[in-house]
Amino acid sequence: MEERINEYFRPSRHDSIWKEAGDEGCHNPSWPEFVPSSGKEKTRKMDFLRFGSHVLIGVRGPRQDAVEIRSRLMEFCERTFGLRPENSAVEIEHITRGIEFLDHVIARRVIYPTLRYTASGGSIVSEKGIGTLLSVTASLQRCIRHFRKLELVKGDRDPEPSPCSPMLYSGQAHTNSQMNKFLETMADWYKYADNRKKIVGFCAYVIRSSLAKLYAARYRLKSRTKVYKIAARDLSRPLRESTNNDAPEYSDLLRMGVVDIIEGVQFARMSSIPSCDYTTFPRNWIPHHELVLHEYIKLQDPKFFCELHKTIKRREISSPQDDVSRMVWHYKVHGVYDNNRSSKKLNEWRSNDEAVNGGTQLLLDE
Repeated sequence: MEERINEYFRPSRHDSIWKEAGDEGCHNPSWPEFVPSSGKEKTRKMDFLRFGSHVLIGVRGPRQDAVEIRSRLMEFCERTFGLRPENSAVEIEHITRGIEFLDHVIARRVIYPTLRYTASGGSIVSEKGIGTLLSVTASLQRCIRHFRKLELVKGDRDPEPSPCSPMLYSGQAHTNSQMNKFLETMADWYKYADNRKKIVGFCAYVIRSSLAKLYAARYRLKSRTKVYKIAARDLSRPLRESTNNDAPEYSDLLRMGVVDIIEGVQFARMSSIPSCDYTTFPRNWIPHHELVLHEYIKLQDPKFFCELHKTIKRREISSPQDDVSRMVWHYKVHGVYDNNRSSKKLNEWRSNDEAVNGGTQLLLDE
């Protein structure tokens, strides 16, 4: 795909953004696509992204090019992996209709902003403009489908939360803590969705209602309203069975360290839900997990280790493994741990940390 991207890229002569990139032979895929969308000559560009087994290919060009790329992709999969996906598995959709990818819908919306400027006579002029905007929204139907698989909701058109039965035998503090981790994961998953507040608020409503039904059944309170009345909206106040009146108070148990602190369920209010993150990525941004994989691949190369050992010997730097072996041997022979020598070696490791391989961070197994 990286080779196809460079071959397919053809900037338009009427496009000032891509003219310099075409002359240099490189371009920035994260730049906004403020390019002419009509006319005989259009800028043709292709890019792709992959998350696990999910692949999305974006083509700025005619549909015929997308069909040709799909056929080449199928031939490559059949020739390399022995698998040929069906045409229904590799769909071709226009950006205006919306493309579903990783529980998000990527679409292009037409907006009509109001442009205000000061005329030559000093009067303020307001005119209606037209433009396109890339929209990334979270799919509510996919979210409901995931909750249905977890048996936390039932129903299709009007989903109703179900009791959180997997946490039936867990305490209130442990249950709220586990659900907060789940909500934090959902909020981070929909970090770049335009409707992040709406979708995370829906997830928090499902979790709170599911826990309220669970607590109503566990503590014999009969309804969610009574649970909210005792435990508050975020379910942070302790609940206990009405039949067990001789039990000590929760504050006394908490003071003695017998019970854990009950965390309130997060995002109980819409104001506490974070907004969409519109922070732009750097020009040559690479995900953290991809950097780790590149370092792992480099560590698997025997030539790299040969160069590393040569550098250590050339600069007379001792590896951590050698120093640990000396300390262990000194302890076995003399029966005393040489603390002064180990502190000196620790300072040498810290000072020589940036000297090895030009400051590259290496993971050396002890």
